[in-house]
Amino acid sequence: MSDTPPAQLTYAQAVDELNAIIGELDDGLVDVDALTVRFQRAIDIMEDLDGRIRRARAKVDELAPRLDAISRAAGDGPAVPPAPAATSAADPPAPGYGDEPF
Repeated sequence: MSDTPPAQLTYAQAVDELNAIIGELDDGLVDVDALTVRFQRAIDIMEDLDGRIRRARAKVDELAPRLDAISRAAGDGPAVPPAPAATSAADPPAPGYGDEPF
């Protein structure tokens, strides 16, 4: 297990570590004394990844109108479709996040 705070991991590193923890938990490879520590680490990583995805979606929503305006000004045909609306916590995660079998 890494001692690196989740925010300091790359997205790929965080996903890899999360998958490793989930695999250990699924396979029963975690000593009962370390179970809560590993489970907490998994939650910390998941919260960080969720925050990253939400911030990326917000940035795309912010930038999409600019791209649309540029496209219209250039007369390059139809406007770019709007970015997908922000999702709620009840919505399924974005593609690539959680698609891996656990």
